[in-house]
Amino acid sequence: MRRIFAFFLIFALMAGFAVGVSAAPEDADITASTAFSGSGYGSFDFLKDGNIDSYKTSSGNASITLSNDQGIGSLYLLFDLEYGEYTITANGKTYTAGKDEILHEYVDLIAAFGTAPKSVTLDFANGSVRLSEIYVFSGTDVPDFVQKWSAPHENGADLVLFATHGDDDQLYFAGLLPMYAVAKDCRVQVVYLTDHRNTTSGRIHEMINGLWAVGIRAYPVFGRFADFRIDDLEDTYRTYENSYGTSRDDLQGFVVEQIRRFKPQVAVGHDLKGEYGHGMHQVYADLLTKAVKLTGDANAYPDSAEKYGTWEIPKLYLHLYEENAITIDYDQPMDVFDGLSAFQVTQKYGFPCHVSQQWTGFRTWLNGYDGEITKASQIQKYNPSQFGLYHTTVGADVQKNDFLENITTYDEQERLEQERLEQERLEQERLEQERLEQERIEQERLEQERLEQERLEQEAQRRKDITVAAVILAVLIILLILLVRSRPKRRRRKK
Repeated sequence: MRRIFAFFLIFALMAGFAVGVSAAPEDADITASTAFSGSGYGSFDFLKDGNIDSYKTSSGNASITLSNDQGIGSLYLLFDLEYGEYTITANGKTYTAGKDEILHEYVDLIAAFGTAPKSVTLDFANGSVRLSEIYVFSGTDVPDFVQKWSAPHENGADLVLFATHGDDDQLYFAGLLPMYAVAKDCRVQVVYLTDHRNTTSGRIHEMINGLWAVGIRAYPVFGRFADFRIDDLEDTYRTYENSYGTSRDDLQGFVVEQIRRFKPQVAVGHDLKGEYGHGMHQVYADLLTKAVKLTGDANAYPDSAEKYGTWEIPKLYLHLYEENAITIDYDQPMDVFDGLSAFQVTQKYGFPCHVSQQWTGFRTWLNGYDGEITKASQIQKYNPSQFGLYHTTVGADVQKNDFLENITTYDEQERLEQERLEQERLEQERLEQERLEQERIEQERLEQERLEQERLEQEAQRRKDITVAAVILAVLIILLILLVRSRPKRRRRKK
């Protein structure tokens, strides 16, 4: 029942708050009227009971056929464990889904098949599949609770948040995600150290729901490292090694790989002291500080260097770091949030998705005992607005109020590059027009020269012709005179 409550809570939250999206008419949820059949499970009722906790693992490969005479426009599958690729067949065509291994996966069947088929078959041919729910819709204008995730920002992330646990991103970094992903429209990527699966599979769904609720659309990365609490840095490293077979090198390699993979302009991490002393927070912060010296060296962790290339982080901020301190203002009302501040978005929509944490002291820390906390600035201990610049290659902060000071975001870089290419194109066009104009002028000059030459030649020919005619005329006159003179004179007769 707790999970059912959580899911309906998310529905209500998202119905009241859709980041940057205007309301659209919804197509019918036809899950209840859809017939489920196939193999791999004894019954398929658990897939449409609205309870994310009621997941089941198939007995080997599974095949599920969904049939509805209304036509099936789209699906929303909730996996409890990443599966990978599977196929969907309809109308004699096959579509491959699951390429990004997204746990909450939306599939647009109309886009895949060109129509809303009345029957589709999902084939999971790579072994057992662990599913929780399948929602079926008549079209593609689906309710807000449906999460349409994009792939992680492997084309470059402006900011990568390295959060240890599910809910750390909504607590000690409260306000960061909605401000930078939505209000500032940056490419924001979240990389968790743990997925909590050594203790529960439920929290990973809370993490996904919480990110979606505050406007994150790039699917997060979940480290597969165990979750436990020891309030000491070295003891935590030793426990990873001795109890879980995870070496420091394994942990460090993970962080180095994620930095090379996402090439962040800015990385943000935990307090070196672990906020309230949590050893895993300390470990993640420690790994980040060491990673900035390694990610640019191709000889350090060469496998990830070969796969993603090397990268030197321009800026690394740590929570509560006292040197080069900055304060982020998460308390300004913003139109994009309908007047809520970035902190309030996290407080009201993000953290409540972490249902398992609502009965802990974290809820009181974020909200106060009687809900009196409405601003990040009211939080005295472990304030989520306070950071320090641990590492920079782009100079010190002057304004000290923005992670992106001295940074040009990837979208802005692309815009500037497009402007540069457009300027180059226009300059090439101008030069080409100049060349053509010069060619035209030269052609005109040559044509004028040709015409002038023709005129001169014609004039010369005319003069020549006149001269010849004059000579001929003179000769004729002379001949005539000579002829006249050569005629004998007649003698006159005497009378």
